[in-house]
Amino acid sequence: MFAENIDLTEYNLTEESMEPKKAVLFSFFITFALVAIYTFIYLLRYDYANIFATVFKFTFLLEFFILMIFAFLFMAAGLIAKAAVLASACENKWYSLKFKIVRNIEKPYCSATELIMVRHYIIGVLAYILITAVIPFLIAFFVGDFMFVFASFITAMFASGDILLLFKLLRKSGSDYILDIDCVIYYKIYSKK
Repeated sequence: MFAENIDLTEYNLTEESMEPKKAVLFSFFITFALVAIYTFIYLLRYDYANIFATVFKFTFLLEFFILMIFAFLFMAAGLIAKAAVLASACENKWYSLKFKIVRNIEKPYCSATELIMVRHYIIGVLAYILITAVIPFLIAFFVGDFMFVFASFITAMFASGDILLLFKLLRKSGSDYILDIDCVIYYKIYSKK
């Protein structure tokens, strides 16, 4: 649904925003929390020796570079999954999507140019978080090499903004509409009166 087609007498419009520095600070906090949780879970199964053996390997930088390529592929897959969910909720499907790099956060982002129900948007954000932050760690956990866990930290960092947005949207009604302007930094919520 397009914002021009909505009857504003039936909806309350609220604009929510966050300063980019504050969003980056919260993203770092979420990333730090995920790193702590991932490391704790990893250490429940493996020992510290595996971490030190990974970090002080002769081929550390080469392995890190190769894993970063796969990490970016996971991020791209997560972005495509989010885009597919958003496109399914839009009237003009893929034509209503906008891909960009969010300034001050420097991450790729996908948003819709038309209104989407909050519940659909939450599903899209969850798909992105699952593919970008959770699946790489699960792979790393079962592989057992801490280098994979280290690479999953990078993907978790890119998903941290969406995790913050998810926490903000869970307080909204699923039947409300959202117009995402600029990631966590600025969006509009149309809620039924």
